[in-house]
Amino acid sequence: MQLYKVKDKGKYSVIKMDESKLSIMRLMDMGLLPGETIKIKHEALLGDPISIEFRDSHVSIRLKDAAYIDVSPLEKSGNK
Repeated sequence: MQLYKVKDKGKYSVIKMDESKLSIMRLMDMGLLPGETIKIKHEALLGDPISIEFRDSHVSIRLKDAAYIDVSPLEKSGNK
């Protein structure tokens, strides 16, 4: 599922990223790579952007950029 479609907080594994996009290349430079575990921490009031945590980083991602990241859930949604 694409990251922008995720509606529940929780942990997810990054499956695939479209590295042809500059914004995705920047995230990859920060260490967000396929196989990495991310945790959705926060969603803005109108739903865009979302805040994710990976390694020791907190990053806000616009939904249009999150569309280029495929993820798979690691745990039940709503767990902290």
